[in-house]
Amino acid sequence: MTTVTLTCSVSVDGFATGPGGDLSRLHRWLFDFEANHALDFEDENMAEFRAAGALVIGRSTFRSGEEPWGEHDVFAAPVFVLTHTEREPLRRNGTTFTFVTGGPAEALALARNAAGGRDVVIMGSPDVARQFLAAGLVDRILLHLVPVLLGGGTRLFGELPGPLELVCDRMLADDEAAQLAFAVVHHA
Repeated sequence: MTTVTLTCSVSVDGFATGPGGDLSRLHRWLFDFEANHALDFEDENMAEFRAAGALVIGRSTFRSGEEPWGEHDVFAAPVFVLTHTEREPLRRNGTTFTFVTGGPAEALALARNAAGGRDVVIMGSPDVARQFLAAGLVDRILLHLVPVLLGGGTRLFGELPGPLELVCDRMLADDEAAQLAFAVVHHA
């Protein structure tokens, strides 16, 4: 069965972007902004991401990543971009980006179909994360907790329709980020 994992970087004080939408400190564990290239490593932080059969991202994530991703083959699977604007699919760096206007359920249905039984990863902007969580479409949350207090920016979770029970199933840490994985408790 396909597992849907929401993955995000977040500061210790709960921000998914810094002031002004800045992502450089939160994504330093993943991307060398000074050299303008993705870091070359395959560890447990990246294993689930690279093994996914499809990914879902939001328009903001797509826009903010276009320049830093450059010509690197960042994604190993088809990417579905949740947006309000219709657009033809884009093929770039070996990846097809399909733009979906029908909301989280439609984006997830397309991603599951493309994944062929493999897992789906949602790379979250706060807005996309809240939409998928509110719709009950997430099985796991994988947070990259970055050891910084940003003091401002965009909160990752903000308001949700109600409490969401989680069970921690993994904790790893290095100098740049702690990885915390939680299973979402779905009540029947």
